[in-house]
Amino acid sequence: MTFRLIFVAGFLASLVPPVGAVELAEIVVTATRTPLSVSQVPAASTIVTRDDIERQQVKSLPEILKTLAGVDITESGGPGKATGVFLRGTESDHVLFLVNGIRIGSASAGLTSLELLPVTQIDRIEVIRGPRASQWGSEAIGGVIQIFTRTGSGDPGMSAGAGAGTFGSYAINGGVGGEIKHTDYRLDGSYFRTRGFDTRQPVSGPFGLDQPDDDGYDNASIHARVGHRFDNGVEVDSFIWRTSGTTEFDGSFQDETDFLQQVIGGSAVYAPIQGWKFTLRAGENRDDSDNFAPDGSFASRFDTKRQELSIQNDFSVAQHQLFTLGADLRKEKVAGSTDFTATSRDNTGVFTQYLAAAGSHQLLASLRYDDNEAYGTDTNGGLGWSYRWPDGVRVYASYGTAFKAPSFNELFFPAFGNPDLSPETSKSYELGVEGRQHWGEWGVHAYRTDIDDLIVTVSDPLTGVFFADNVDRARIEGVEAELATDFAGWQVTAIASLLTPNNRSTGKRLRRRVKKSLSLDVSRGLGRWRASARLLAQGDRFEDAQNTIRLAGYGVVDLIGQYRFTRQLSVRAKIGNLFDKQYQTADTFNSRDRNIFVSLHYANR
Repeated sequence: MTFRLIFVAGFLASLVPPVGAVELAEIVVTATRTPLSVSQVPAASTIVTRDDIERQQVKSLPEILKTLAGVDITESGGPGKATGVFLRGTESDHVLFLVNGIRIGSASAGLTSLELLPVTQIDRIEVIRGPRASQWGSEAIGGVIQIFTRTGSGDPGMSAGAGAGTFGSYAINGGVGGEIKHTDYRLDGSYFRTRGFDTRQPVSGPFGLDQPDDDGYDNASIHARVGHRFDNGVEVDSFIWRTSGTTEFDGSFQDETDFLQQVIGGSAVYAPIQGWKFTLRAGENRDDSDNFAPDGSFASRFDTKRQELSIQNDFSVAQHQLFTLGADLRKEKVAGSTDFTATSRDNTGVFTQYLAAAGSHQLLASLRYDDNEAYGTDTNGGLGWSYRWPDGVRVYASYGTAFKAPSFNELFFPAFGNPDLSPETSKSYELGVEGRQHWGEWGVHAYRTDIDDLIVTVSDPLTGVFFADNVDRARIEGVEAELATDFAGWQVTAIASLLTPNNRSTGKRLRRRVKKSLSLDVSRGLGRWRASARLLAQGDRFEDAQNTIRLAGYGVVDLIGQYRFTRQLSVRAKIGNLFDKQYQTADTFNSRDRNIFVSLHYANR
């Protein structure tokens, strides 16, 4: 069946007149840095809960992100391999990733290795689509993805799980948590290992490659979080999330990496007087890697560190009006085997925001100024409006600018970096219509993003030397449609995306972007059983900027089942890629064949 038939048939099936009820009351903090109802945010957002993660039985962040509206994932092999995240067609480094309010990612490469973050310790994920630089600063051109780790609450309890599957994969995890008086706590640990499969096909040419071996991956992680509420109203929270391991891959110069990902953070919240809330947050993110050549010898080391301090004041200036004023201080450092021409830089950001509600109208205005010692200053703003009718239908419109700061590699890497680079900048427009009725939820979002001064690799025609430069422009236009409903006892969720991601400098499609995508999820519970099926179908994409290497579209079906012996004990099973579809999202890199994973889980809460 062609992709077009899959797309049309699946989406039309999702529009069958629904029966039943779906009602969600959601709060997001990522869109405005303050708690706000989803129905008040003039932007498209998706919330992934702990229940969603467990129901879909995912083993990695890319597995669950690839099914969300506006998100496209490319994978260079199996678990633990390099992953690209294209949010609304923007680059992978145009997405800001946060953990409990702390920025994460490599300062040298400018990317986040989300494939290395274990999902067993995640409580919630907020995905805000569209620019958020006027709140968060650099990287938030396509949007922001914030991960919230698990917390303790209620009576002390524990959870544990273990499972095994194809490719010699096995996993074990456990955690304890609860609340004692005014103190909540959570401690988690997990381990995952797989022997993997041959991640890459043979490559010919001057940099030929033929490594027909299994490429394994292992990951050990620990997470701890504690919070306390004092009698005077001060609330404090602190956490550490650390994961380390080894990932193998196919490469001519390097084929193994020992990695360390760590984020530490803490916050204090206090309301000195009525109408004023003060928030202080500090944290540090480490992204370290030791890389080895095919013969086992040491090849390179990259260690990066981001330290930050944030101060935020929220003032309730009048009924249904909130004024925010704050500042972010960030220091980035790089170290390792490469002699960067500069190894640290500071960034200071000052931001302000105004939220107001008048009847059914909502208004959001924001402004931010960033000063970076490596490249200068940047100012960004956003304006959004929404209106909600009594029948649950809402319309919103927004405009925002954003930027992405050059990475250390782009600025300071020997014989490649260009210290004269400017930040990449963007302008985005969005219009959305959403509804929440007794039969379900739906939404349609249209947007356009223009990006200037894109940083690409160019060569000097006289010397042949390669270096980074601001030469490209892009325009991305798209439409997203979402529907969630009940039909005859089945829960149905359908998401369709149409995208036009073009390089305006060349007239070609941006590399590795798909124009059409469909996600369809159908699930049902019957007594102690629960079963679901998920279809992900995507159109073709091009590997290269010249659009000469085409990767065909594909459709993949997963089957998921669970049986609950008691309220505490259950067994789960998942068949991924049921029909054993052979496809690629990155040229020459293999995707997983049909795979099975079975696990046993216990939770006394």
